[in-house]
Amino acid sequence: MPIHFDDSSESHSQDSLAWLRFIKEKDGGGVRAALFETTTHGDPLGFFFTRADLFAPSNSQEHLASIFKSLFQSSTRSPDLILGLADEIPARTITDSLPVNSQFLPVESDEPLQNSGYYNGDRARLLGLSQAFPQTVDKREIMAEMFKLGDPFEPLRRANRCLSEAFADPRVRAMNSVPGLNATVSISPLTDTLNRRSQGAQPTELAERLWTILASPQRLSIPAQNPQLKWPSELMPFQQEGVQALLAMDRLLLADDMGLGKTIQAIAAMRILRARREIKTCLIVAPASVLDQWRREITKWAPELSAIIIRGAAADRSWQWATKRDVNLVSYDTLRSDFGNGGRSPVRRRTWDVVIADEAQRAKNRNPTSNALKGLRRVRSWALTGTPIENNEEELASIIEFVDNDGTHPTKRYRPSAELLNRHRELQIRRKKGDVLDDLPPKLVTKLTLDLHPRQRASYKKAEEEGIIYLKSLGAEVRVRHILELITRLKQICNADPKTGESSKLDDIKNRLEQLTAQGHRSLLFSQYTNDISGVGAAVSCLREFNPLRLTGDTPQSERAAIIERFKRDDKHKVLALSLRAGGLGLNLQEASYVFHLDRWWNPAVERQAEDRSHRMGQTVKVNVIKYSCAGTIEERIDQILERKQGLFDHLVDDVSLDLSARMSREELLGLFGLR
Repeated sequence: MPIHFDDSSESHSQDSLAWLRFIKEKDGGGVRAALFETTTHGDPLGFFFTRADLFAPSNSQEHLASIFKSLFQSSTRSPDLILGLADEIPARTITDSLPVNSQFLPVESDEPLQNSGYYNGDRARLLGLSQAFPQTVDKREIMAEMFKLGDPFEPLRRANRCLSEAFADPRVRAMNSVPGLNATVSISPLTDTLNRRSQGAQPTELAERLWTILASPQRLSIPAQNPQLKWPSELMPFQQEGVQALLAMDRLLLADDMGLGKTIQAIAAMRILRARREIKTCLIVAPASVLDQWRREITKWAPELSAIIIRGAAADRSWQWATKRDVNLVSYDTLRSDFGNGGRSPVRRRTWDVVIADEAQRAKNRNPTSNALKGLRRVRSWALTGTPIENNEEELASIIEFVDNDGTHPTKRYRPSAELLNRHRELQIRRKKGDVLDDLPPKLVTKLTLDLHPRQRASYKKAEEEGIIYLKSLGAEVRVRHILELITRLKQICNADPKTGESSKLDDIKNRLEQLTAQGHRSLLFSQYTNDISGVGAAVSCLREFNPLRLTGDTPQSERAAIIERFKRDDKHKVLALSLRAGGLGLNLQEASYVFHLDRWWNPAVERQAEDRSHRMGQTVKVNVIKYSCAGTIEERIDQILERKQGLFDHLVDDVSLDLSARMSREELLGLFGLR
């Protein structure tokens, strides 16, 4: 009988675990078996259970194997590890029943786990781990992460409690009359009853009651006063100052330069406040691409805090919001969706002790997303961003409106003015890498202007001439989108000729990599395009001799962390090719010492965010950034305008730039082609 809790978009996510219980009934006439799937953080993904009459079959070993197979076949995933008690599960029987790529680890305990009471997790141990898995290093690392959570075998107890709860249900008891292995009977998964429970109602449906058990692991207690917290490494002096500021200020814009550890500072402050019992609830709003990294950092820097990522289908999010976790993590898009449910919205009914807006430039525009963020009832408002302005003061005003309000009163509105700039100075802390990291190697930026290959030039010239003729034909009906479509087509030809595949840029990168890889260097390559003709896909194909890895917005969220880890750990992958949007945020890639920009983004601040994935704390060698443009093309003309426009905004916030696609007028865009 399956009870699903998983997010279908991650149904095959890496590092999933399964916990197997196999409990004989008191009369000796049958067994109850359960398979509980979780993440390595203990979050429930699925629960499958059955009952079997051991007197029915003539061959008990075959019968036991059929029980295991039925449980595994109910699941849609193939867990990395399946764990079970050695004295419950006959290892010989389970071996032939395992899913592909899964391995079974027997667990031996000096105390029984049959009961729901506490036991000392340190006394449970893995049998022969080092001998049994000499070549499965990643699986040992999975277990190491589990042990950081305190009691790593708590899921075994939860699974047993769920079996007791399930077989107390009349519909499940009716299964006892079925001889042999019971048929799978569906029980509706989490339904609208979760909405009632989130409003204080008692659990009613079986799935709901089971979830209440499965999603409530025991956590380490938090010291009440003057905790002597241990940290995985020492915070740098400027980071300690940042933590002190966060502790002292309910409203703060932490605008440190990219790569200075804003995430760690926020987690450290949150952990201290939680240890002092000054906060209970924390909500972190961040881009979807960095949510898993946030949770990994929380596990590392605040291991006693429980955290859950709110994502998946609406029904799944309903029970996720209702969990009693220390930290809730949610993407901006999901927050906007769930905030819009009016009085039924679980995120709106709570008053959060602290709301952290990571990459807060996502709230720079006054739209439903930023309105949802600003509408959260909260005691503390912390915004993290290295670029609080990208285009104009209106963006800064929108971010300050989040920081300088608590969601319980009419929102104080800001407009570009002396008042805004004064309040900005009162709320912002900003440190530049050059000021606080004396030993950080330099970042050298080189702009290369190349000639197009002959046939590539011919394709470009034809496309430009035809495009200009089309724009002229539109006359007064020409729109900005028409111009931008032509610019995009021309920029892609500058990357690679769609007819011949010729690319002066990729040829230059390939020649450089032949020398750089021989010297031990590794590289990142960014493009704003993802396709196989002129974007990331084309780069991966051209550079295949360097074993490139690929990461774009099309890469499933569940696979991104694995790709990053492969690049960081296996130096045979000399290149990581990323789309600018997917790879420009939340990644730490100090393993690379060269960064190639295949094409130029409208916004130089976004480019710097991308290249600073490598140029950040922990980097030990000089970072070389190479930006390409092609002579006599639209790229060269755009680069000139970028340089000229940049200075207009530098006086507001250091390292600020503009987005030309949003800020250039129709006349300016037409001017790129000699049209007015």
